[in-house]
Amino acid sequence: MKTTRLIVNADDLGMSRGITDGILIAHKHGFLTSASLMANMPAAEYAIERLSTAPRLGVGAHLNICQGRPLLPACEVRSLVDSSGFFHAPGEMGRRLWRWQVSGRELEWEFREQIRWLKHRGIQLTHADSHHHMHIYPAAVLPFARALASEGIYQARASRCGDWRGDPAIGGPHSGGAARRLLVQSYRHFLQSIVLRGIASPDRRVIFMPRENGDSAHLGDAWKASLESLPQGTFEMVCHPGLPEAGFSETDRIRELRQAELRWLMDRDLRSIIERSGIRLITYDALSEERAQRSLMAEPAAP
Repeated sequence: MKTTRLIVNADDLGMSRGITDGILIAHKHGFLTSASLMANMPAAEYAIERLSTAPRLGVGAHLNICQGRPLLPACEVRSLVDSSGFFHAPGEMGRRLWRWQVSGRELEWEFREQIRWLKHRGIQLTHADSHHHMHIYPAAVLPFARALASEGIYQARASRCGDWRGDPAIGGPHSGGAARRLLVQSYRHFLQSIVLRGIASPDRRVIFMPRENGDSAHLGDAWKASLESLPQGTFEMVCHPGLPEAGFSETDRIRELRQAELRWLMDRDLRSIIERSGIRLITYDALSEERAQRSLMAEPAAP
């Protein structure tokens, strides 16, 4: 019998100590099941040390090409960095990826270097995704797929998105008018079903309308409604919990959202909805196990 399964994944593990601590609290005392770790951020080593206290947390690579410095020398990834050796900011990097103004080889090298950095520190990676979803941009998707294949990662974030509350907007819960939403929806479906078909992913990622993402009060209600409305299948809900940290939070544009999401992840009413709805909380390891079972079933019987 098909059931409803949900991966609740926190991005930005290792970005700061406060974010790292918030993610671990949400896992230990809430319904967070998974997190994505940033290899090139200041608290990455701290996060790896703290992961020993959370053995059941699924951990993936949050590949980052739009904040901080690359792990490879800047001279080896010139198309990814500015004159100071820092990654281009998200807006600029996004434009460059749309216009194919970056080197696919350099993207793949940097993706692989970040994955290797985590693996060399003993992290058993369950999946991969990227900061600001940069890996689904046209110039990045194939380097991302090649990097994962080379490093033995077979699970990734869903490219397709959905919202099952009430009457869905034409083209899904993306920004812009109906035509743009339809185009984005078609592109994401193409990525998951064709370009990245060799990588196991949830059926869809649960996302919300842009106006809700900018309003932490209404976003909490959207979480509740989504959990009550999820159909059968496997889904992923992405969040960004965290605690404030002096010297970091002052310039963090989503600092209030991080604290709100931390509260929601430990909210008893939301946990009760999950239990009443029969939602099974999982990590990406469940997708890996299914992949292994399918491989065994496909093997020819011994003579």
